[in-house]
Amino acid sequence: MQKFLGAGFLLIAVLSASAQEIRVATYNIFFLDETIIAERKQHLQEVMRALNADVIGFQEINSPAGLRNILPENYEVAMLDDPDETQELGLAVRPPLKITSFRAVFPDTVHDDAFPGGRDLLQVNVSGHGNDFVFLVHHAKSRYGGRIETDFQRIAASKLIMDHIKSKLQNQNVVVMGDFNDNPDDRSLNILEFGDANASGGIDSRDDTFLFNTTENLLDKNYCSYGYNYLFDTIARSDTFNLMIEGSRAENNKWRDQPHDFMKDVKIKTILYDQILVSLNLKAKVIGMGVFNRTVAIAGKSSRIEMIDGKLRYTERHDLASDHVPVWAILNLN
Repeated sequence: MQKFLGAGFLLIAVLSASAQEIRVATYNIFFLDETIIAERKQHLQEVMRALNADVIGFQEINSPAGLRNILPENYEVAMLDDPDETQELGLAVRPPLKITSFRAVFPDTVHDDAFPGGRDLLQVNVSGHGNDFVFLVHHAKSRYGGRIETDFQRIAASKLIMDHIKSKLQNQNVVVMGDFNDNPDDRSLNILEFGDANASGGIDSRDDTFLFNTTENLLDKNYCSYGYNYLFDTIARSDTFNLMIEGSRAENNKWRDQPHDFMKDVKIKTILYDQILVSLNLKAKVIGMGVFNRTVAIAGKSSRIEMIDGKLRYTERHDLASDHVPVWAILNLN
């Protein structure tokens, strides 16, 4: 009887510890609106169920209705819902986590270079498991128009995010997530990792001193988060796919600060754009990280869009979930 009680208490302890884990994810969904075709909706719903995250930061969302269309019912959504914006940011959480407030951090037009297209940094305050968190959801300027020509915009955004955390969020549980359109070796990420506006690009030679980039270890394995769908026909069509794209990290570093034509010169176009960084007080609580590797996320044909007078319009609607796949990290709050 004594052994039975001991085993029972052990089970309770294990369940209690498990309940203190939260899975955090970030996902750029290609221009998601509520009128996607049924096949794409099904693919995205499968991704959401398999991802099974407690907190998900989203990029390229058209409306809250578009998000609720693919999420299980128990998620709460934070989104500014600007009717003139088609690339908004959002955050979804499920119980016992709860959204307490959310806002745009840099709404002034003076910051439009750093946060173009109205996709301002989204701050969401969340409580749960006896803790308070600040989630910052980011979508940096893309490399469209030239990597060198647009570097200054991604760098400017990182400097502003760094200053905001230093001045407003000291000693808080901060998670920065999103599509950075750079990989963890690039200058915009090193600024956030070291809290240094003068940080240079390149592979880190020391530990992060400001924000811990949970995805750096994934880069070491040549994992990516963008572009797998272009390789779908060459990836084994099983339930999962191989995340490792040999040479992807080296290819990104090869062209840093070098004039080049992306389509002609860059041989490996898959890259780790999507990342999750945490304040140093959360670093020891990170017990796992990964990239979503279910084939449902990269199978199918991509939709096509065009911009007319600043408004987005679909020219073709197809079933591919997105050109990105989710990235996730697990925090053990114990």
